[in-house]
Amino acid sequence: MERAAQFAPFAALTGYDSVIAETGRETNERVELDEMQVLRLDEVMRDILDALPERPHVRLTRFVPDPRKEGGSYVAVEGNVRNVDFAAGTMVLTDDRAIPLRDICDLRILED
Repeated sequence: MERAAQFAPFAALTGYDSVIAETGRETNERVELDEMQVLRLDEVMRDILDALPERPHVRLTRFVPDPRKEGGSYVAVEGNVRNVDFAAGTMVLTDDRAIPLRDICDLRILED
């Protein structure tokens, strides 16, 4: 029993597995919107601003930058809009999530 401990597995390179996993993790590039996409987003944003007192229900796709490597991922978000703060550059949902306007690449008003 005493000698068996010396044969127990150990990691000679502590953290190596996590470095390999991080290197292999894929991210997406941020896609630049074309003029038509920007115009469509502007149109939907105007509709949201008009309907703001009713707290419109929206679905949006946003780019979330990766904190550890270049790129990021696209995430779908759904909720009711409480406010659009142009000074801070955010859309605030009723659950207090603040979505940076610069990260929104698709935006739709959903019918309740």
